[in-house]
Amino acid sequence: MPPATFFYEQNEAVEQLAAGEDAIFESRTPFLVFAASVGYNRDHWVENHDEDGEMRWNYIGQNKRLAMITAALAYAHTEDPDAISDPEMQINVLTSFAAGGARILKREVVDEPGRNLDNLITFIQDHREAKATEERVGVLEQIENEVSSFRSSE
Repeated sequence: MPPATFFYEQNEAVEQLAAGEDAIFESRTPFLVFAASVGYNRDHWVENHDEDGEMRWNYIGQNKRLAMITAALAYAHTEDPDAISDPEMQINVLTSFAAGGARILKREVVDEPGRNLDNLITFIQDHREAKATEERVGVLEQIENEVSSFRSSE
């Protein structure tokens, strides 16, 4: 049985992007999942994060999209199939990566000059461009390796 509530780290990014007057996210719940995704993507795990925020687990568990993302993050991190159905494991992964992701978002979105929405859009675009470049480099390396293997087999 999942816990009724869990604790996570709050910082200025949570307050500005999910709870402030100009909040971009509809609530702290989708922000927490987004921040965990950022933390996972940037490999920013925070082991002993603050626990100054409290959230009901059912806010995630009853939202199919958020529950699926949380389960996927837990499985991707642990490589344990049990993570898909283990709320405790999911909460641990969610809160640790969310702490890292929220710190990144504070530094790269909230602390930057300009409007938070514009900064978040730039942050996402920069990530997409970096990912596309990384994928292209990977394809080029693969082609180079295959061409090299042809040469060595002649």
